Amino acid sequence: MFKKPLPLIVWTLFVIVISSLITTAYFHVFVLGNNEKSAGVDEQAIRFVTAEQAEKSPIKEGNTIVEIFSYGCHFCAANENNISELESRLPVDSKLIRIHLSNGQNTGLASYAPVFATLSVMGIEQKYRESAYKAVIKSNINLNDQEQLKKWLQQNYIDVQEYEKASQSQESKELLTYMTDISRYYNIKATPVFIVNKKWLAMQDRDFSEFSNQLLSLLNNDKPLE
Repeated sequence: MFKKPLPLIVWTLFVIVISSLITTAYFHVFVLGNNEKSAGVDEQAIRFVTAEQAEKSPIKEGNTIVEIFSYGCHFCAANENNISELESRLPVDSKLIRIHLSNGQNTGLASYAPVFATLSVMGIEQKYRESAYKAVIKSNINLNDQEQLKKWLQQNYIDVQEYEKASQSQESKELLTYMTDISRYYNIKATPVFIVNKKWLAMQDRDFSEFSNQLLSLLNNDKPLE
């Protein structure tokens, strides 16, 4: 059996721990933090971009809530059922889009963007999302490592050759570029973040049932709740 050098194993564990700490710190500062509010709105929990910036947004579709998440994000995984319920409440002319945080270097929480892109192109991302969460968060499997990824694919009965073919496809490359462009344009470094109608950036600052009302208010009324 092939054994990885000790420094590589230590580095992999280091990246996982740092990513988890960044996400945890982000959640406590931006999500749970009791900061002063202006006009009843936490300025750190909701950010507004100008009409000009929204117009130039790389997001292709309007009337959307775009969730930027990561397979390495504990809070993203915990919110899966909540996101499904939110999607069921959307108006018929609106859409919820899920994309993975991507930075072009495949580092930190963006490490697993290529996996998301490839599974999406294969049309099976949603089916294996929970397994990807568990692999990264609970089992400390580095899906950015080819050997570990191959083993995970085999354990989930995903055809390795089909996966490799999809990963090299133009569609996968374009999706990765699209996710990177959005992450960079809105300067998103941590997850989860929700982009509403291209111009509102919202981070959870309350129970999700109430937070979903906030997102729907931004979507339908173009303003946060009072």
